Amino acid sequence: MTIQELAAMNPNTPVDVLVKLSTNENIDVRRNVAKNPNTPVDVLVKLSSDKDWGVRLCVAENRNTPVDVLVKLSTDKDWYVRWNVAYNLNTPVDVLVKLSTDENIDIRIAVAKNPHTPVDVLKD
Repeated sequence: MTIQELAAMNPNTPVDVLVKLSTNENIDVRRNVAKNPNTPVDVLVKLSSDKDWGVRLCVAENRNTPVDVLVKLSTDKDWYVRWNVAYNLNTPVDVLVKLSTDENIDIRIAVAKNPHTPVDVLKD
């Protein structure tokens, strides 16, 4: 593991360093920045459009990702990204309802495990 990867995952890394690391060419560095609980929202927004699905997946699991970004990621072509959106406790109920009909069973299971999923969705 590189120094940049370690710094990107450290919650004590200064915000200005996380901002710089968010543009690193190393995918693992960007993934760690996307997971970091202290990554600024504007950086999470930028990383939500990263070409690497793993970076978008990490944005989807971050508890500080804005709702509008979770809504956007709920339609991501990669099912792993949608799966993390389904697990995120900040995902809006209407998005959970939509994901409950996803073609991928793992996403539907994740929706069922999210405590914010309405009971009537679980019954169907």
